[in-house]
Amino acid sequence: MIGLTVGRIFGTDVRIHWTWVPIMAFIAVVFAIDLSDGAAAGWPPALAWSSSISTAVFVLASVTIHELAHVKVARRNGQEVPAVVVQLLGGPYVMEVKPKNAGEELRIALAGSAVSLLLAVAFGAVTAILVLGPNAQNEAPDGIQAILFVATMVAFFNLFLGLVNLVPGYPLDGARVLHALVWRRTRREDAATAATIRISRYVGVVLILIGAVTMAVADVVTGLCLAVAGWLVMSSSRFLDRRSGLQSLMAGLHVSDAEDTEPARVPPQLTLDVYGADYLAERLGAAALVEHGSELLGLIGTAQIRRIPRRIWTQTRTEDAMVRIDKVPRLPGDADLWSALEVLERSGLDALVVTPGGDGTVLLTRRSVAQLIHEKVDERQRQLVALGQIRKNRFRGR
Repeated sequence: MIGLTVGRIFGTDVRIHWTWVPIMAFIAVVFAIDLSDGAAAGWPPALAWSSSISTAVFVLASVTIHELAHVKVARRNGQEVPAVVVQLLGGPYVMEVKPKNAGEELRIALAGSAVSLLLAVAFGAVTAILVLGPNAQNEAPDGIQAILFVATMVAFFNLFLGLVNLVPGYPLDGARVLHALVWRRTRREDAATAATIRISRYVGVVLILIGAVTMAVADVVTGLCLAVAGWLVMSSSRFLDRRSGLQSLMAGLHVSDAEDTEPARVPPQLTLDVYGADYLAERLGAAALVEHGSELLGLIGTAQIRRIPRRIWTQTRTEDAMVRIDKVPRLPGDADLWSALEVLERSGLDALVVTPGGDGTVLLTRRSVAQLIHEKVDERQRQLVALGQIRKNRFRGR
C-alpha cells in the first residue's frame, strides 16, 4: 500500500497516502488567499496563513481519526488490521477487514461516520460558543476569529465526511453498511456482495449525471467533483465485481494447487542486468531463490529489481536486491489459495514459501497463480460451450 508511515496506533501501522500533499496544499492556499484578499479581507497574512494551514492539518487529523475508528472497532471484534492508509474518502480497510458476520461488519462500517459526526458536533459546539460569546464576531481579537474560522470549517468538513461516507457506493463506508444489511437479511454473503456492487454502479451513474447537470446550470467545480466521485464509485464497483468473480473461480483451491515446484535458482553474485534478461523475460511474475552452494539466502523478483534504477543494474548483484529468506512469508500447502493470494498481495513480493516443501524451497508465485487461473478460465469456458451445445441439441430434438 502506498503511503508514508507516521506511527503505530491500536497495533496498526498508520500510513498517509501521498495524495494528501496536494490536498493540504490546496486547502491552505485557497483559504489563505480568501482570508487575506477575499471575503475576510483585512486579516494579516500571518493570521490568514496560520488559520488555513491549521484547517488543513485538522482536516487530515479528522480523516485519520475516522479511519482509526474503523480499526478500533475491528480489533475489538477480533480482526487483525496490519496497516491502514489514510485517504480522503474510502479507506483501504474495506479490503483488509474480513468480518465473521453481518453484525460485526455493520459495527465496523458505521464506526467511522459515527466518530466524524461526533467531531462535527464537538467543533460545532466550539463555533456556537464563540459566536454567542460576549464579543461580536468582527470585533473579537484576531486569535478568537482564527479559532472560530478553523472550528467552523472543521465542523462542516466532519459533517460532510460523516454523511458522504454513508452513501452506498464503493469505496465508501455506506457500501459496507448496505452489504451488512443485505447479508443479515438474506444470510448469504455472496448475494450481499452482488447486490452491493449493482447498487454501487447505479449510485455512480446518478452522481455522474448530477455532476453533469450541475456543471451545465450551476457551479463547474462542484459538478466536476460530483462527476469524478461517480466515476470513482463505478470504477471501484467494477474492480470489486472482477474480484468477486475471481474469488468464486478460486473457491475450493489450495496453495498446493498453484505451487511452483521448480523455482529458478540464482547465485548471489549475479548482476541484475543478467538476471532481468535471462530469468524475468521468460518468467514474468515469477521469482527466483538466491542461494550460495547449499545455503538458501533469499528471494528476488520483479518487485525487488524495479525499485533499483536500470542504469546501475550492471553494478548491483542479486544479493543486494533480494529479500532475506527468513523475511518471506510461509504458508502450508493446504491453506486456502484465495487467502494466500491476499497474503501475497499485502507482502508486496512475487512469491511465498510453501511448507512443508521437502527442502523448503517450493514457492507460490504470482506467475504460478496466474497460470492456474488461466487454466480454470479455459475449463469454465469449455463447460459453458458444452452446456450451450447440450441445450441447442435439446431444442432441436423437440
